[in-house]
Amino acid sequence: MKVPYPIIPGHEFCGKIEEIGEIARTLEVNGQTLAEGDLITVVPGTNLFCGKCYYCRFLPHKPNLCTNRRAYGSSVSCKDPPHLLGGWSEYVYVDPVHFWVYKLPDDMPTKVAVLTEPMAVASRALERAFEPGLPSAREGFGPSRSVAIQGAGPIGLLVLAAARIAGAGKIVVIDMADERLKIAQKFGADHIVNAKEISKPEERIEQIRKLTHGLGTDVVVECTGVPAAFSEGIEMTRNGGRYVEVGHFADSGAVEIRPHIICKKDIDILGSWVYPPTQFETAISLLYLNSDAIPFEDLVTHKFRLEETEKGIETVKKHEGLKVTIKP
Repeated sequence: MKVPYPIIPGHEFCGKIEEIGEIARTLEVNGQTLAEGDLITVVPGTNLFCGKCYYCRFLPHKPNLCTNRRAYGSSVSCKDPPHLLGGWSEYVYVDPVHFWVYKLPDDMPTKVAVLTEPMAVASRALERAFEPGLPSAREGFGPSRSVAIQGAGPIGLLVLAAARIAGAGKIVVIDMADERLKIAQKFGADHIVNAKEISKPEERIEQIRKLTHGLGTDVVVECTGVPAAFSEGIEMTRNGGRYVEVGHFADSGAVEIRPHIICKKDIDILGSWVYPPTQFETAISLLYLNSDAIPFEDLVTHKFRLEETEKGIETVKKHEGLKVTIKP
């Protein structure tokens, strides 16, 4: 990514309002006004889109594609005042005119609230597989539809949670980390496929087909960020099904695919790039209303102080745990 250094990293964050300006105090936030002490989360990408690029003018329903979109922690520099424009700091300056703010329930644990942004990514990815119209046509995702999820990292597990809440039928999760697969079972996976034990792609594909009467699942969601998973996932998708690619936010390289397979299977391949700002409302509801049934807090496996941030980054690089958080 082209990063405008210097920056303060951190785009998934929540916190309590310490001070609030008069304009911010008058703004309505999901039906409420804001005050000191409120627990909030912030949509990291700008909500006032440029209005000039092709996508803003002709695809206004996809604000995530604005070519001038800026985000806390990655594309907003802290060089100029007010400087505090990233989540990994004691204080963050939030301009609620340019960045959407959502008020969180007072009794929502911060270990759950901090998952709002990744849940927005995950729930939007699942929604990409929805099909308007007649559910009986068996197009896309709907109640009782089977889902395979490649990767049981935070995004994959939150896709699993969203699918379970939305009424999915059989859900299969593929990963090679034992601890992650255990959490997948806690989150409601019906079957797990351990890629460490079933190491050959063709064997994993066959396992998915065995679990679905030889067909493959109605929907497959790729959450690994590993290019090889793409071609494998296409084979796991039943003929006429849907494959959603959300894991490759970063460019991890290329993979060889056979276009004939896509044509012959008559499948839909859908990309999912972040989310519209309104997705946070969905994410908050999913997390808050279902925290008794799904142990979301289990996702946060590490918590570091601000001065231990480097240690937190090293933990991620070693693929230890799941969600690593910073608590200033």
